[in-house]
Amino acid sequence: MSEFRDYQQAQLLLEQHDIYIAPAEVHGTISGLLACGLNIEEQEYLGLLSDVFNDGQKFAAPLKEFFAELYKLVVAHFNDPEHHFELYLPLEESLSDQANALVAWVSGFLLGFGLKQKDYGKFSADVKEVIGDFSEITKLDTHFDESEEDKQALHEVIEYIRVSALLCFAELGKDAASSTSKTVH
Repeated sequence: MSEFRDYQQAQLLLEQHDIYIAPAEVHGTISGLLACGLNIEEQEYLGLLSDVFNDGQKFAAPLKEFFAELYKLVVAHFNDPEHHFELYLPLEESLSDQANALVAWVSGFLLGFGLKQKDYGKFSADVKEVIGDFSEITKLDTHFDESEEDKQALHEVIEYIRVSALLCFAELGKDAASSTSKTVH
């Protein structure tokens, strides 16, 4: 399975190009786009990311490369039969920093999901519950002590989000990705 770039290097790359969002939010947005059924062949995601993160302006080549890298990772992780999909978070940082990145990831997921998925009424009860839960998670108190109890609680929330994103992809995104995933790897 492919690995993510170093989180701090990714943050620096974004900031060097005047994109002041967390790498977690970018990963969440791409994940939301794919989970709601964005057709991978369309390569539409760069235009959508540009619209929401860069006022519609084209991205510099290093950013395009980074976004393409993330996009390919999300596709590979969502399609992995072992369910190795992971959230892109700064795991070496404090629990509060991880929690802030987690909230950014979930916000990004909801953004990406909402950009392309307009038919909320057709969702299964499970997907509707996930979207409702994700909306609540964006309000999460991100102050965590560095205790074992808080570490476990954050891990459980991360795992719930990870599994929930896989559920959305399995229900809504799988068909759009299955026919073209071979070309993205």
